[in-house]
Amino acid sequence: MEWLSWLSLAGICALGAMSPGPSLLIVLRNAAAGPLQGSICALSHGIAIGLYALLTALGLALVVTQTPALFQGLQWAGALLLVYIGWQALTSPAGPAPASQAAKPQSPLAAASQGFSIALFNPKVALFFGALFSQFVHEDQSLAVKLAMAGVAASIDTLWYLLVTFAVTTGHKRGINLGPWGQWLQKLFGAILLALAARLAWSLL
Repeated sequence: MEWLSWLSLAGICALGAMSPGPSLLIVLRNAAAGPLQGSICALSHGIAIGLYALLTALGLALVVTQTPALFQGLQWAGALLLVYIGWQALTSPAGPAPASQAAKPQSPLAAASQGFSIALFNPKVALFFGALFSQFVHEDQSLAVKLAMAGVAASIDTLWYLLVTFAVTTGHKRGINLGPWGQWLQKLFGAILLALAARLAWSLL
């Protein structure tokens, strides 16, 4: 591809990564748990995005978006994932609790799982790559070019969410602490995720 096409591709991927949605909420929640959790969540999210980009470049993403049963299954999986994570956030302690009752900190494995899953089971991601990313794919492109395109998408997505994580953790280091309001903010995130899940489920019924 020409350099202008690469710039256009990068711009579209950046806009897609920066658009608010469930992914941003998940990364924010993990970043609030710590820089390690936030970074791992961002990296795993970027890997899933790169996987979608590669499938699109290879022409396989069309199988997902143009197969009604498969795409609907993806949507239901995404809704259930939002319910699970949203319920976890909503039922976490809202204030100081005894050490025996304190919620377990977010583990790196859980952060990786949430980051990867929220991208993999988000139907909007499949539609995004099917509608926009695929415009840059041509049959005569080499495998190396297609891999590079997937790498661009994964790198931009990962970089954006690493910046989000950096902003959150830097705020904590500078003493910007919401105190008990942080727990209520997490509950708000949980409620938003449940609302998004309900909206998605309603559209499927």
